[in-house]
Amino acid sequence: MPKSPVRRPAVEPDAELPELTPEQLAELRQALEERRASLVAMIDERQHAERDISREVGDEMDEANAEGATSLTSKLLERDVRVLAEIDRALAKMKEGTYGMCEGTGEPIGYRRLKLRPWARYSVAYQEQIEREERTGGGS
Repeated sequence: MPKSPVRRPAVEPDAELPELTPEQLAELRQALEERRASLVAMIDERQHAERDISREVGDEMDEANAEGATSLTSKLLERDVRVLAEIDRALAKMKEGTYGMCEGTGEPIGYRRLKLRPWARYSVAYQEQIEREERTGGGS
């Protein structure tokens, strides 16, 4: 697929260039890999905690507390697994050479956004559009 021409805005002191530099890519890769390692450890820890909670036996109050803790742990575990999948997707896109491109528009995602959320799949504008459509019932 041919690459579309890269549009560069007039450079201002704080302006972002659309394409990521090799240094920025390396920094983002490191951030993704560190976050991934942290999540894998956290998932393992939560799975052990969930098993430990289910082994405890006590009265009805203890059981209710255990159920609440198990529910919370399960929700956090689900969130961590989702983020881990997004990170793995971002790392795969780096290997493919498509990292940093909005999956909705094909335009570059800004470095500042990627710095805050290196697994971002959409540009800020496209993400806002998705959220607006979700709030209004999909726009159908």
